[in-house]
Amino acid sequence: MDSPKPTVCIGIPCYGDVSPEVLEDFMRFAYHCGRRLPQYDFYLAIKPKTEQFRARNAIVEAARQVNATWLLMLDDDMIVNPFVTQGPTDEYALVEKLIAHGKDVCGALYYQRGGSCQPVLMSAVNKTGYRFLRPDELTYDLQPVDVAGGGCLLVHMRVFDKIPPPYFEPEFQFGTDIQLCRKAAAYGFEVWADTSVELGHVRQDRAIITGRNRQQYALEDPLSGEIKKQLVSADVFNRLAEDGCAYVQVPNVESLSHDIGVSSFLHKRADYQIPDADWYRLYPRERVARQLWFNHTDQKRKMTEFILASISDQKPLQILEFGCGIGILAFSLAERGHHLTACDIGGTSTLEFLKWRVAKHGQAMTFHESAGGIPALGSARYDVIIAMDSIEHVEDWRGVVRELSAHLKPDGVLACNNAILDDTSHPEHYTIGPHRFVAACAEVGLLPMNQLMYVKRGRREQTDATNAHPQSRGVLQEAV
Repeated sequence: MDSPKPTVCIGIPCYGDVSPEVLEDFMRFAYHCGRRLPQYDFYLAIKPKTEQFRARNAIVEAARQVNATWLLMLDDDMIVNPFVTQGPTDEYALVEKLIAHGKDVCGALYYQRGGSCQPVLMSAVNKTGYRFLRPDELTYDLQPVDVAGGGCLLVHMRVFDKIPPPYFEPEFQFGTDIQLCRKAAAYGFEVWADTSVELGHVRQDRAIITGRNRQQYALEDPLSGEIKKQLVSADVFNRLAEDGCAYVQVPNVESLSHDIGVSSFLHKRADYQIPDADWYRLYPRERVARQLWFNHTDQKRKMTEFILASISDQKPLQILEFGCGIGILAFSLAERGHHLTACDIGGTSTLEFLKWRVAKHGQAMTFHESAGGIPALGSARYDVIIAMDSIEHVEDWRGVVRELSAHLKPDGVLACNNAILDDTSHPEHYTIGPHRFVAACAEVGLLPMNQLMYVKRGRREQTDATNAHPQSRGVLQEAV
């Protein structure tokens, strides 16, 4: 008697409002599978997606009921063949291509349909953080990844034999694709993606996002749901809280003000007739605690999210964070593959905390220990300089603006919040004023793009630093 055929269960979580383009494409795909793959039996499991994780768990159970060999998960907004409108053709050979690799978990290439339209493939940056792969990291062949997108993912059912149920859980911290890939890796399975296989991703306006048009749609919403998902996946603030609280030995961020008194030491500034650099070396534990607390306040958090969402990951950038403090931006951007230099006064506890954190997580970062005041940056040139909540702490703030501008590449970007900062009561601030600051930036060729971003304009021969570099491209996402 002939042995039973291997079985492929195609599982689709579905909201019910599926675009005509997807329906037509899936019909062609189904025709291809039925006509050209007689060596397999196929079953279809479509489950309502009121909640993503429930639908995916139901799909796994449906695959078990038909004794499937493989489960192919496809989302209801995917286009198997976005480049051919007549078919069926061999371009629908998705199943046989992925099965042929012999991998337990194997995805394909598709791009976000919103946000920065990044490839939905991820690399782990530590035990709990992930970043999207950059386009220049794609090999357009079979390649290992840490997370493959659940929009198109072929999983051998032996993976679900090893992983205990529930296979998918509520998406409080991680999406269902990250959950599955994390669990598979924990049980010894490798995750791969065939990036020569590209699917389209349908937006609500029925545009189909592919590698050919992704830049046209990238970041139409400057802080879209996809970017928020990226930030949640990276877990920027939760991991800062975890590391910071461990460093200053408090149970949580909420207890900082009560246990340490994060602002009381500021009012003692007038009692110390010492240079600023010496002042910032005092109260080491309190300073780390205050910056930890401050970075979790609503306004500061929104500014951090805006800058993280604005900086492009198209290629690694040279980035300086001046007055970095505990360095939430420097740390997060280094995780995303950029080349970071963190600059602050040597011997301060905040800089020592950042060094400790970088060493703890195995990050790559350069540290520039300043003597205070105007930094001596030598011949270094940067695509982006971040100076949030720092310039107003220097008496010669105009000199700082000149120096930072001199070390930006043409079309480089300065990110700072002095145009919206007018706090004359802070004991550590020197009075600048938003209008004076914007005027000082204009004098050195820094033109405002918005209230937080300034772009360096002017002919290359007019820039002040030596060793001029080619013009920088792709520094910011298009929304900024």
